[in-house]
Amino acid sequence: MMKFRSQSNQEITRKRVYKMQTVYGQSSSKLNPQTRKIATIAIVLFALSGLISGFAVGAFVHHRPATVTTHKTSSGSKSVVRITQPPVITSTPEIVTLSEPQITDFISSETANNSTSYSLSALIIDKANSPIQASDVTCKLWLTKDANVSSDIKTDNGTRLESIGTIQQPFPGDVSGLNFTTTQQTQACTPNGKTTWNYTVSSTVDSGIYYLVVLADWQGKHSSWRWIEVRIKKAH
Repeated sequence: MMKFRSQSNQEITRKRVYKMQTVYGQSSSKLNPQTRKIATIAIVLFALSGLISGFAVGAFVHHRPATVTTHKTSSGSKSVVRITQPPVITSTPEIVTLSEPQITDFISSETANNSTSYSLSALIIDKANSPIQASDVTCKLWLTKDANVSSDIKTDNGTRLESIGTIQQPFPGDVSGLNFTTTQQTQACTPNGKTTWNYTVSSTVDSGIYYLVVLADWQGKHSSWRWIEVRIKKAH
């Protein structure tokens, strides 16, 4: 009786072990491959996500176009360069009031032979008897036989003195007998110095008493003049 029970217990134990082995084996055969598959897929997906993230970050970092901004800064703040135009300074034009020219260098006796060189110089001064500083004063020298020089210059109520064009034209009584060499008959007066004319006397000029006239004019607004007597003779 005891022997049968012992065999039965062994058989029961054997059956339990077999059953446990069977259950474990079923569990191992059904779950382990699936777990591996899931783990493998998870690892692959994780790797792919990391790779994609790496490409995305690399593309953002390395392929983003560089932007270079050049600007001037001072203490961390941008400085704006502004070009300021200089103020326009309006100067009041100098008004030149002329006194009679001072004729300083001349020869009172001249020969009409077309060859002998002569010169005449005049200092152009203002009402304060100071040499002019302005450069827009016009001077002219001419020869006349008429002693009434002021009347000839004031012809047409002095309108001839209002422009350079009419000043350059011959005045009444003008004798065309001076041949200007290195200077012009009508020229700009020399500021702060003497104005000089160089000339010869034409052989067509008759012997006699003549007058050399120096005229100074400032922009046709103010004029002054002076003349000197000169004796001209024919060449032998």
